[in-house]
Amino acid sequence: MTQAFEHLTTERLRLRAVHASDVEAVFALHGDPETNRYTVSGHMRSLDAAKTQLAVWLGDWSDRGLGYWVVERIDDPGVLVGFGGLRHKVLEGQQVLNLAYRFAPKAWGSGYATELARASLALAREHLPETPVVAVIHPENEASIRVATRLGMRLDRIIDYEGVPSRLYVPA
Repeated sequence: MTQAFEHLTTERLRLRAVHASDVEAVFALHGDPETNRYTVSGHMRSLDAAKTQLAVWLGDWSDRGLGYWVVERIDDPGVLVGFGGLRHKVLEGQQVLNLAYRFAPKAWGSGYATELARASLALAREHLPETPVVAVIHPENEASIRVATRLGMRLDRIIDYEGVPSRLYVPA
């Protein structure tokens, strides 16, 4: 994998690979019940859970050269507003790139998820065109559905995702 994924700048965002030092930020965002309203497992309940999750993401970068990014605004460097991007995943027996995004409530409605996702899709098309990109979205998460639709993704089918019927979006 090229280093194209480790650092990226979009019009308003700075995206970088996660670091071990991001554990408190992972917990702050993923421990917030509002931010995780549509997460199957609910919000994170401990710093240990954040360490475990971060270890998975660090492994993605180490093993595959691809994983979720820390998202910062260019005009506010060092202040994390979210996490997201692409990560390899096996879904229904198929290797896919899972497109995900999660932002702090203060960043909602800003278009950052769309900006992050658009950059993710462009990198996937350029560097990993053979691997399908999917977005698994809780059926009540209207904001994420709007992001997928804005990107030109389409609802492919409903799948069982960790025991919850979820919408599977794919690029059109």
